[in-house]
Amino acid sequence: METEEYLASFGLNGALGRFRTAAPLHLRRGERVVVKGLRGIEIAEVLCPATPRHAHFLPNTSVGQLLRRLTPADEQSESAMRLRAQQLFERGGQLAAEMGLPLLLLDVEVLLDGEHAILHQLRSADIDIRPFVRTLSHEFALQITLLDLGRDRNEEPAGCGRLDCGRQADGGCSTCSRGGCGSCGSAQQKDTEQYFVSFREQMERRRTALL
Repeated sequence: METEEYLASFGLNGALGRFRTAAPLHLRRGERVVVKGLRGIEIAEVLCPATPRHAHFLPNTSVGQLLRRLTPADEQSESAMRLRAQQLFERGGQLAAEMGLPLLLLDVEVLLDGEHAILHQLRSADIDIRPFVRTLSHEFALQITLLDLGRDRNEEPAGCGRLDCGRQADGGCSTCSRGGCGSCGSAQQKDTEQYFVSFREQMERRRTALL
């Protein structure tokens, strides 16, 4: 049976999303596809056709676009982005140390579009993160989003990736979706392991309920 909307997981944390095709496709569970959502263009894994039940469980989830099945060219791009993510990870850790930031960088994603990156990190104190983000954004020509795993599971822009980000008189940013693009929260490093265990369990329960 062909369908126009699928439930798929994406990102290192296995986030769930609904994605609609331009034309009906017959996709099986586990197939890798290219999608376009709020984060940018990236690779996702098909879980199942989307139903009204999924919309009930994910009421605040916007429906993204399912662009195509993964191609050999996409796989090559994926390998290149993994290398770039490793370089960003190493430079990010070095820069945090140079700036004396109480920040622990855990992992990095560079999306398939080569324009967006997600930095998974923990912070042990409230800090102005904007200089850190602006420097990395400038060096790697990426729009960077921080995911503070010690605060919550919502991705929060800490700078839109533009060189003039955060340079308004009030410290805000005219190009970010939020006025204060460098807001940050506290991270409890000692609870890191417990957090990830709990996170994985909740994600599995959520996936099971949806399927």
